[in-house]
Amino acid sequence: MRIIPVLDVLNGRVVRGIAGQRDSYQPVKSILTPNTDARSICDAFEQQFAMTEFYIADLDGIERDALNINVLRTVWDSRYRIWLDAGFSSVVKLNSIQRDISLDFLYRIIIGLECCPNASNLESLLQVISPERLVFSLDMQNGEPLLPSDADPVWSQATALQIAQHVIELGVRTLIVLDLAAVGMGNGTPTYNLCRQIKQQYPNLELITGGGVNSKSDLVRLESCCDGVLIASALHDGRLTVGDVCQYR
Repeated sequence: MRIIPVLDVLNGRVVRGIAGQRDSYQPVKSILTPNTDARSICDAFEQQFAMTEFYIADLDGIERDALNINVLRTVWDSRYRIWLDAGFSSVVKLNSIQRDISLDFLYRIIIGLECCPNASNLESLLQVISPERLVFSLDMQNGEPLLPSDADPVWSQATALQIAQHVIELGVRTLIVLDLAAVGMGNGTPTYNLCRQIKQQYPNLELITGGGVNSKSDLVRLESCCDGVLIASALHDGRLTVGDVCQYR
């Protein structure tokens, strides 16, 4: 299992995510660096933890189709492997974004449930993004699937596990299971049981989770069913040390 540091970007700055309440997010305060720009945060993670794989959630792209193009250009570095969640909901939106910036530098492209209204859109995206690069994020809020307002009734009536099964059967090879209500709270990761169920059914699936990690004991627990874990707050405030995370790079 490996740790993938998360950068939530809002209005050009890295912010601290708390419980998915994006309207109240404030610039991140980190013991690693006094700066809040994405490049400085990435460099700090590399210098402190020797981590070079990063998950960037472009909240402006997710919320209002206003991608932080300049931020992405600053982290465009051959030694960094960037995962990007920017509200990619359809091939049309993907193509629109690529008119402003090439996405070829991205290691992974995230398709989030909160933006993707139906399986048809996902199938179309799987035709233009290789299965090795496409990642589906099973977004939840307090254990319930987090769906866009125009979600297909089939998904609206499905459980989180059923949606996971559906997208895997469509060809998704990497799945993120994320409960936004747990993000930044430090109360442990509530997705553990669901991750266990999914991993038992699909042992070859690359399974990533996150939200609420507080200590090394959380990492040890998640190792049994996850291939990666998304973390931000516990790295920024020192709850996880270099010694805690050295085996998870």
